[in-house]
Amino acid sequence: MDPNGKVALVTGAGLRVGRALALALGDAGCRVAVHYGRSETDAQETASLIQSMGSQAVTIQADLEDATQVAALAAAVEDQLGPIEILVNNASIFDKVGLDDVSIENWDRHFAINVRAPFLLAQAMQSQLTSDSPGKIISLNDWRTARPTRFAYGVTKTAVSGLTRTLALSMAPNVQANEISLGAILPPSDIPTDRPRNEIEIDLGPADRMGSLNEVADAMMMLIKNDFITGETVNVDGGRHIQ
Repeated sequence: MDPNGKVALVTGAGLRVGRALALALGDAGCRVAVHYGRSETDAQETASLIQSMGSQAVTIQADLEDATQVAALAAAVEDQLGPIEILVNNASIFDKVGLDDVSIENWDRHFAINVRAPFLLAQAMQSQLTSDSPGKIISLNDWRTARPTRFAYGVTKTAVSGLTRTLALSMAPNVQANEISLGAILPPSDIPTDRPRNEIEIDLGPADRMGSLNEVADAMMMLIKNDFITGETVNVDGGRHIQ
């Protein structure tokens, strides 16, 4: 796929990894829908940066926990930019709650945002594209999904892997679905920003360093441009998954 001119939706694109991916798509000439939940100012800044590159960008707000708003998000992208051709499922929640403290509400919220929203957006994308239109779905995942201290988050990220592989089969041959599993790219967002990085205990793996946002964006662009890779997990984790 040549990304130039393609319509891309990035969920949670106002900050952090989501912003970096949205900017990379804009730099490649995509028309980018910058989704946000609460970070309106940040999303507008992301869109402005993309527009400064000469690419089109719009911001669209939606609560991904609400299935009706997810459907409205997909419809708004099609209305403002055209059918979704590149879907990047970046937004997720990762509450630090262990098995004993996971409530039904917390469990359901994790599944709604981390799994159901990507499914509904893929389903909407399928309905928007013609039978022979090419497409790409890229979901952000975690190098380690078995996380006792983030129980519901870990289970949903395991489900995302299953969703990715099943979408790859269900949307073949014109749409390729893959995932990128991240290691230490940025400190977790729930760690205080004033805490020195050298005090944050992170296993950096064989690479012995933090990854960069550019390296994540490079992996995404590779998957967009390669039409033969589908149902795959690309680990951008410095080798942590092999330890």
